[in-house]
Amino acid sequence: MKLKLAALAIVLALGSSCAKTATAPVPGQINTFDAYAYRVLYDAQAAINSFKGSTSAQNPNVKPILNQAIADYDIAESAYQVWHAAGGTGSTAAITAAITKVQTDIAGIAGAAGGK
Repeated sequence: MKLKLAALAIVLALGSSCAKTATAPVPGQINTFDAYAYRVLYDAQAAINSFKGSTSAQNPNVKPILNQAIADYDIAESAYQVWHAAGGTGSTAAITAAITKVQTDIAGIAGAAGGK
């Protein structure tokens, strides 16, 4: 009985480690980077809007970080829109750097607000 349970545990562990997660395509995506950037910016906008609507937004420690996140989001979103409108041509380095900055800002908001 113990041998059967051990074998079943191994099969389940191996089977679940091989599973692939399917991600639905973004309508109008040019390539995988386009979909990635769109999703990250969409999630960042949702996080920023959530923080703006919370009571933490009025915290003097949070407000300047939130304002910086909004400004950095605007830069990232503008860079992405220009790149996307050009058909996905050109370097993605500036967009990647801008997205990283926004993600860092959002993490800073959560930290200043007492989150993780």
